[in-house]
Amino acid sequence: MTEFSQDKLLSRSFLGLKAAVALYVLAIPIAHVGLPQDWVWGVALFFLLAMLGTYPLAALKQRSFLTTETVISTGLAVAGIAGFWVSPVLIIGAIFGHGVWDLFKHNGFGTPFFRWYLTGCVIVDWIYAAALSVFLITS
Repeated sequence: MTEFSQDKLLSRSFLGLKAAVALYVLAIPIAHVGLPQDWVWGVALFFLLAMLGTYPLAALKQRSFLTTETVISTGLAVAGIAGFWVSPVLIIGAIFGHGVWDLFKHNGFGTPFFRWYLTGCVIVDWIYAAALSVFLITS
């Protein structure tokens, strides 16, 4: 087991990462509430691209699964960027897809990462994708 998988959510280790994750999760609804509705898809794309950098950076640091993490992150980024011009459904799908990859990572695929992070990320990604879907359908 790596130090990533052994870290517990409430431990003091990796406190900086935990604070950054909390700020990121809080920033999503704050940005959407605080900015004009015309910016919804740009804000969603920004948060998608921000979340996609985590795993390739971890893979680079750990020197494991760099190609896998980069290909998946790049594919999701391309889908999200295309969605900005083609259809917001692609942005929603990329955010949901990131959650799917988190679930795979939780089950041992790709670069090892914190289990608490992966679980939380699946939840946040899927709730975010659902909220964006509701916005798309109702607007």
